[in-house]
Amino acid sequence: MDASDPVLASPAAPPFTVHAARGALPGWRETGQGRPLLLLHGWSVNGEAFDRQRALAPAGFRVIAPDHAGHGLSRQRASATIAALAQDVAALVRHLGVADVVVAGWSMGAMVAWALLRDQPQLPLAAVGSIDMTPRLVTGPDWPHGLHGHYDMAQARQMADRVRADWPRLAPSVASGLWAAGRRPEPAATQRIAHMAQQCDAAALAGLWEDMARQDFRETLRAARLPLFHLYGEASRLYAPQVGVATQALQPAAGFSVVAAAGHSPHLEQAEAFNAALLALIRQADQASMR
Repeated sequence: MDASDPVLASPAAPPFTVHAARGALPGWRETGQGRPLLLLHGWSVNGEAFDRQRALAPAGFRVIAPDHAGHGLSRQRASATIAALAQDVAALVRHLGVADVVVAGWSMGAMVAWALLRDQPQLPLAAVGSIDMTPRLVTGPDWPHGLHGHYDMAQARQMADRVRADWPRLAPSVASGLWAAGRRPEPAATQRIAHMAQQCDAAALAGLWEDMARQDFRETLRAARLPLFHLYGEASRLYAPQVGVATQALQPAAGFSVVAAAGHSPHLEQAEAFNAALLALIRQADQASMR
């Protein structure tokens, strides 16, 4: 890694220790000795996407970033559903023996976090957060807040077919949607994203894309008993500002923050502002849990 790379964390932040996938466990990266902060990456990247969140370790966190099945360190794992990814993450939490865990999932990772909330009630979670995501990808009369504001299952299947047919050719156009509208990312950032995309299994990506389109976590958020929080990029190309407003409205007590001058990947584009917002939302969640 090049310390001059603008998508990397401060040199003062401790490096990630990398653990290979084995048995029932996904591969993961971690750094720090404090409170567990579980960061779940999005579709077609991997845990390296949270490299700039290594800076949270000196703030008292054990930053843990697993790679989902079909991605990076877990490329050879065959799971291809959101529920299966959540099971992998739950297995990792139990393996590490951690408690009082704050979970923040980005994009597809938010759905994995919400699946933990829905399917793993005994897991020792303290708060569950999302980063620039909708609880339902597909739009409809009762939910106009899906991907691009107009997305259906037929489009999801077409996308999955394109991924299976030629993922290397499709990957650059997918990556272009990560960045703030009207802004060009640093070349090093696009190179890093391209490298992560190359470490993914196309069949797994296709299956996960279709499964994301089948999900609807609205009732999960309405019924949540743990503190929730949501962060959005002000200039996301994927989700309009109304998506965040509608998502928070499902559980009005949820924390909410918008990162200025950021798109779908605020933790990459505006890392310092994102990290500060995340810390503030965790504090807010802690206060809510004590009421």
